[in-house]
Amino acid sequence: MEDLYFDIFTYLYDNAPNKLKTIVDSTEFAQQDKIWHPEGHSLIHIKLVTNRLHNSYNDINLDLSGFFHDLGKAETTKWDISKQSWTAPGHEDVSSKIVIQFKDWIIQMGGDVDIVLYVVQNHMRFKYLNEIRLPNKIKFIDHPYFDYLLKFNSADFGGCSLNTQELMDTTIIKKQIDDYKKTIEENKIITSRFNGNIIMAKYPNLTGAELGNTINNFKKYISDTMDFRKYVLSNVDVMQEFDKFMKYE
Repeated sequence: MEDLYFDIFTYLYDNAPNKLKTIVDSTEFAQQDKIWHPEGHSLIHIKLVTNRLHNSYNDINLDLSGFFHDLGKAETTKWDISKQSWTAPGHEDVSSKIVIQFKDWIIQMGGDVDIVLYVVQNHMRFKYLNEIRLPNKIKFIDHPYFDYLLKFNSADFGGCSLNTQELMDTTIIKKQIDDYKKTIEENKIITSRFNGNIIMAKYPNLTGAELGNTINNFKKYISDTMDFRKYVLSNVDVMQEFDKFMKYE
């Protein structure tokens, strides 16, 4: 077991109502896949994560998130024949219900129920962040409580020593999101400077296929010397160049 200079888990357990203690105790019988959780049953994992969080951040909301995050495994853990391993599908949903059930106690302990609920609800979703579509990643990472989830993940790993830790590197994901946001803003600028409606307002007879062909030809004309996208972003009055182009068409 890891060296823990303060056992916050025991402090929370000792101050928990009896019904909550019963749920916590039952996680001792929730087996875990040894590949991901070589430390043993869920109760051991909950103790480790809760204490890691406290000793790293000393934040009651993270302490309580660790305490509650896998309590749902007592109800959902089962043997998956196809995978030949223990699984606990949907345990975060059950854990979230337990958070709500004991929200008064969370408040009594100095916690923020909304933060604890957010972390418990999303701690598994975070582990699949790479697989989430980019627009949904943005909503996820832009959430005001995302930093709590980031800190939580730094402690939610299997095993009893740091060398078993596999932290997700969110640097690449954040850059991907920043680039995506930049592209969206650039698209707004490009559309405001050059689009079919602007062209048709000035050249009302230019419609349909003819409009599309003219725009494509103009793009090719610009692209001979400069990337069209960069050109529009660097020129406020793109239509001035389009007018010149139309004279020679």
